[in-house]
Amino acid sequence: MDKTKIKYLVGIYAAAMCIMGMLVPVPIVASVAAAFPNEIIAAVQMIIGIIPLMMALSAMLVSSQLASRVSKKKTTLVGHVIVMLAGASVLVFHDSLGQVLAASAVMGLGLGAVQNSTDALIADYFGGKQRSFVMGIYSTFVALGGIIWTMVSGILGSAEWFHSYAAYFIMIVFIVIEAVCLPEGHLEPKRKVNVFANMPKEVAIITLMSFVFVLTFQLFSSNVSLLVVGRGFGGTVEAGLASTVMTVAGIAAGLLVGPLFAKFKNLAMPIAWGVTLVGLGLTLVAPAFMVLCVAGFVVALGKETYVPLEGNFAAGNSAPEGRAFNLAIGMAGINFGMALSPIVFEAVTSPFGATIDQKFVAGMIVCAACVVFGAIKYRKLTPAQLAEAEKMAAQGEAE
Repeated sequence: MDKTKIKYLVGIYAAAMCIMGMLVPVPIVASVAAAFPNEIIAAVQMIIGIIPLMMALSAMLVSSQLASRVSKKKTTLVGHVIVMLAGASVLVFHDSLGQVLAASAVMGLGLGAVQNSTDALIADYFGGKQRSFVMGIYSTFVALGGIIWTMVSGILGSAEWFHSYAAYFIMIVFIVIEAVCLPEGHLEPKRKVNVFANMPKEVAIITLMSFVFVLTFQLFSSNVSLLVVGRGFGGTVEAGLASTVMTVAGIAAGLLVGPLFAKFKNLAMPIAWGVTLVGLGLTLVAPAFMVLCVAGFVVALGKETYVPLEGNFAAGNSAPEGRAFNLAIGMAGINFGMALSPIVFEAVTSPFGATIDQKFVAGMIVCAACVVFGAIKYRKLTPAQLAEAEKMAAQGEAE
């Protein structure tokens, strides 16, 4: 890999470290619920859930309307500044839950632009096995950033919950690095048909599977603060630590993606779902705080391994025109799952009392179904992936 591409990766990975800025509210959910006792818990949990929802909408807008007009570097920088300003605004505007939700929504818009543009930059400059490796390391840097945001949030929010949002000022450093190192990226060819007409069936299916799987994964993030308090394991600081342990899993996941794909190809995706299933079961029975932390690590290991595999799958099944949108729609499945998880499992379990344990049992059943489907569906590479592999091999021989 030449020095120019290494410079590009410095900028891309700097942006990656800030994507998990969406986790800043995770350690303080219980504190926010206490601050607004008249609000239902599902509404409070949406300070987390609304972020990926808006990320999905933003990414689809960026990829469908801006990818052929505005450079990916500019989109990334503007999106990142929006995230920082929206997050920091909660330090001033926090008198109602609506204000916090509004800030989360705007943060989600910015993060969607950052995530989609950096994913597309990787697809612009890297291909084949190199792309799966780069996307895996991308996941590692996402996790490293998550450690920063959850640790700082837990510490800052221990006195007043809204102080956690001061963590967003750290993003200034990363924005400067991106401005120096990010490449402009390639403008996509203008489409002659609707964006959905260029979306392959394989991308549509993996998007649906992503949505369903991440519904189950998000159970841990949405409930960890409540589990820590409800089981007598501690308070905001302990919830922050449990969230941090989750993000550490992303470091290991990023290092596993390349080898897993090399050995198992597309089967690596249902394998990752199975890992999360084990973590959900461990969460359900966790008798102590350390066991809960281990459960969070396992839950996140599966999800963080899956995300770059999904991105590589979507890119490998896409033509250059529409690739950014296909990456966005794939991530939309993930983000919608994260956003709607509290609402879906509240609705599913409400006839039975809507306890946290009931939600986890329901999630485990759904996740197990995903694993079975994936083991059948993803036994082989798709024709598009095989064609790309042959093309990359031919280029390697020519060089």
